[in-house]
Amino acid sequence: MKNSRMHDPFRRFILLSAVILALFCLPLAAVAQDAPVAGAEPPRPNIIVIFVDDLGYGDLSAFGATAIDTPNIDRLGEEGVIMTNWYAASNVCTPSRAGLLTGRYAPRSGTQFVTRPHSAWGMPPEEITIAEMLGETGYATGMIGKWHLGHRLEFWPTSQGFDSFLGVAYSNDMAPFDLYRGTDMIEEDIDQSRLSDKYTDEAVRFIGEHAGQPFFLYYAHSHPHYPAVPAQRNVGSSRGGDYGDTVVTIDDSVGRILEALDEREIAENTLVLFTSDNGPWFQGSPGTLRARKGETYEGGYRVPFLARWPARIPAGLVNDEMAMAIDLLPTFARLSGGELPTDRVIDGRDISGMWTRGARSPHDVLYFFDANDLAAIRNDRFKLVLKTYYRNGPIPFRRFAGPKLFDLAADPTESYDVGNRHPDVFERLMGLAREMEAVTDPMATVPDSSASPEGALLGPRFDGQ
Repeated sequence: MKNSRMHDPFRRFILLSAVILALFCLPLAAVAQDAPVAGAEPPRPNIIVIFVDDLGYGDLSAFGATAIDTPNIDRLGEEGVIMTNWYAASNVCTPSRAGLLTGRYAPRSGTQFVTRPHSAWGMPPEEITIAEMLGETGYATGMIGKWHLGHRLEFWPTSQGFDSFLGVAYSNDMAPFDLYRGTDMIEEDIDQSRLSDKYTDEAVRFIGEHAGQPFFLYYAHSHPHYPAVPAQRNVGSSRGGDYGDTVVTIDDSVGRILEALDEREIAENTLVLFTSDNGPWFQGSPGTLRARKGETYEGGYRVPFLARWPARIPAGLVNDEMAMAIDLLPTFARLSGGELPTDRVIDGRDISGMWTRGARSPHDVLYFFDANDLAAIRNDRFKLVLKTYYRNGPIPFRRFAGPKLFDLAADPTESYDVGNRHPDVFERLMGLAREMEAVTDPMATVPDSSASPEGALLGPRFDGQ
């Protein structure tokens, strides 16, 4: 009897209306359900930058090394992205680190020279670092390892946006070489064979302490910079001598960091980057590239780059487009919701799309500085070299036979000048070089204070001296 009531006209009207309403709303409901997935921002990632010292383009097994096995570092690329045309911001230590942290070519901030134990200058406090930008958005910020951007209090990591610091003031061939926590010296003339493990212990502690909030960890290894000193357990672990054994020690460190992320169950949304500050110095391999640290050719600037972020970066991606360490600050701004400074030139660009979907480079050209000089400029195919070295002296090509244009696509070893074959490219790049020199030369005024007055105090000073 209840079924017979379905024939009631009013009931039929209600049922029909419900069906029509359901059919009308179904697409809208589907759109509403999909919209958050398609349009919402993902959670802000934790960010770990592992920055090693003087590692060459050919020193990882993922980049062709046969004398050194680096399975943990290689894993970053296997489970994420490898960039084959990634450049350090400079060919030597201090300006490379300044470029990474500020997103600016070093002459803009007066950091184009290498600081020494008696240098009275450093990266200006008014520069805005990645740590300061991320700290403003609520990130915990920590720095471990080699600073090398000035060792007076106003230049120290804890004055440049880092909540915590465990590390050293400058390169491991300089003295005094002491270990600091914050501004307190905790170990004098540290045993370098234990240094990587001390750094890694601190990295694991930092990850555990901040696993419940977004964090930024800048981990700048002191090695394999000369002298290369491996952990005792790794002596003889490679066919690359002490240098190779030191790279294996760094690989151990990366493995422990990845384990710590897994243990805290935060690996999925943690972006881990691995790269170097410049090419290899007295040891190590630039791979098939020409030249080494301090030089203008590719081996001085082009370095390995691997990054893993399981939540966003597809596994096994290889991107051959050009990018540089100056791109990290604007990229991290994009990923964290941070704000870029608007009162100064930021040379870097957001390259997050290069990692997550294999996008093209946002740069038309990249510039390569050596101290005060613009040494080279490249576009997606060609590189114009303006300055190089012969023995101990810099040779400005513009005074001796003219700048050299190399076709990196056809000649990656930069062996043959083809400027007369491509005069339009040559003139365009020369014009851009002159424009960049016009705006950076007035800023290249900080003297190299490696020759400080006799009797100058050595090492870190936090007492106003």
